[in-house]
Amino acid sequence: MNSKTIGLAIVLACSGIAQAQTGMTVDWTWTRADKCSTHSPAIKVAGIPAEAKLLRVKLADHDAPAFNHGGGEVPHAGGDSAAIAARALKDYTGPCPPNFGSFGHDYSFTVQAIGADGKTVLGSGTATKNFSAKSVPN
Repeated sequence: MNSKTIGLAIVLACSGIAQAQTGMTVDWTWTRADKCSTHSPAIKVAGIPAEAKLLRVKLADHDAPAFNHGGGEVPHAGGDSAAIAARALKDYTGPCPPNFGSFGHDYSFTVQAIGADGKTVLGSGTATKNFSAKSVPN
């Protein structure tokens, strides 16, 4: 095997591993009530691996990455999709951008599917949405 073939084999092997740990989709809808709230919105997750026993959720602010918005964990009873109920995340601080009236901030929810050992990440998904007066319905 030449070095190009070996390099391609390594890339393909690594991309297969990455695909096994990603592929979940995450979606939610912001409301004005979410502004500066400690109540998490309902979150829809699809593509959850069959072995997942726990969903770990984290909210991140792209415009203020040092601010910890927290998240939480919820048990997963099976199936390839889940609806995480509103208010289910116990360590959560909602979006509260100081420039809500103009551009707001971009926020991402990341959801990881965790195995029975409580540690192994079986899959993950991330979605980003803007939170501003322009992007959130009245």
